[in-house]
Amino acid sequence: MRIRNFILIFVSFLLLVIFSFPLRGVIVLLDEKKLISAKSIEGFWWKGQLEQVQLEERSLGNIKINYLPLSLFKGKFAFNLDIESPEVNFEGIIGLTVFRNIFLENINLSANPKLRVKSGKPLFQEVSNIKAKVSYLYFNNNKCVRAKGAGTGEMIDMFGLFSQNLKIDLKLTCREDLFELTFQSTPDSILEGEVLVKTNLEYDLEVRSKRLSSKIREASKLNFTKDPSFKKSGRLEELMNIY
Repeated sequence: MRIRNFILIFVSFLLLVIFSFPLRGVIVLLDEKKLISAKSIEGFWWKGQLEQVQLEERSLGNIKINYLPLSLFKGKFAFNLDIESPEVNFEGIIGLTVFRNIFLENINLSANPKLRVKSGKPLFQEVSNIKAKVSYLYFNNNKCVRAKGAGTGEMIDMFGLFSQNLKIDLKLTCREDLFELTFQSTPDSILEGEVLVKTNLEYDLEVRSKRLSSKIREASKLNFTKDPSFKKSGRLEELMNIY
């Protein structure tokens, strides 16, 4: 009888400690480099909110999290995540599977980055807005497992190459072990390309334009076997700096 009572008391105490663990404590444990700051952090690890969050110098706005206990029956540990800021809105489910795959599901994303100005001059900014829906995205440290998503956006023509800003269609999939984000302008003869992203956030970008290719052919009198393209490589954080 005493042993059973001791076990019941111990289990009850353990559950009390687990469920009363504050969200602030989770942030401290996960943020070893102290990159995250917030005006206020309220609630527990299973339901809480952060106000006026800063990741280094980037503002993330307000964040709400809510644990989804029924996800355990699907072999997942999932949270509903809601991010609201003047430039980015994000809503959907994120978590971890029993196979140690990180996943995102039913994601709704909208981004409207403000035009950055330095020394009275606007900085180069490729995208003015994006709206996307990601049905699912599963990945681990080694590869993109599976992904499905689509969206629309607008690219800023700061150099006057196309006489107007471009509407673009976006599509997210896995290509072999990489994330692949393809984009195509409407009309489709102006601009197209893809971004391949590794799990370590290194990317390879290739952009092609049939309209520019035809103009180059006319001006140079050269016959290309394939359309010229612009290629760029780097880390994803560099592209994210436009936000």
